[in-house]
Amino acid sequence: MEAISAANQAPPPHTHRHPRTSRQKIKRRSFCKRILDAEILEDEKHIWLNCENNGQEAAWETAKSSWQKTTTRPWPTVSIGLIKGATALVFDNDYNRDSERLRILVLMTTWAIWKSRNKNAINNQNVSPNETKEVLKDLISSLIRNSWIETRFMVDKKKLTRQRQLRILWGDKRFADFDADPYPTVDFS
Repeated sequence: MEAISAANQAPPPHTHRHPRTSRQKIKRRSFCKRILDAEILEDEKHIWLNCENNGQEAAWETAKSSWQKTTTRPWPTVSIGLIKGATALVFDNDYNRDSERLRILVLMTTWAIWKSRNKNAINNQNVSPNETKEVLKDLISSLIRNSWIETRFMVDKKKLTRQRQLRILWGDKRFADFDADPYPTVDFS
């Protein structure tokens, strides 16, 4: 009996879709949902920096104010280059863990914007600018709280080192209060 290789097998049957319907859906999704009549292309720059319907401006302001409470370095100009290059960003003489904090803030801000954008574009639910800002605040607060809780399972020097790193990273007493009971609190005011 001859073995049948994957190359000799028939391709799986495809579901037939009407080409016009599929193209209409793709075209409709490629433009900003809330301003469809204006036909503004929903590209990266529009989603992350220019859209007035996903709360991106309020989210970036929240990230900026969080940054300013934790460092003396100026907040960088937010651009597509910063967003795409955030994971590789490194500052010289980074004693206050500014590089790590900026990476976290940029990535969490884009995640909050993306969640809001999808709620609007895919789920057809309205999103207020304040809602995106609150999503970002929840993401940051959860990260800080969970990182601190994680230290409970560490021992001695490793625990103290990680707690010291978190205090430096999140500006203890300026942005996050690690002495609050039972978990750290974050001041976004």
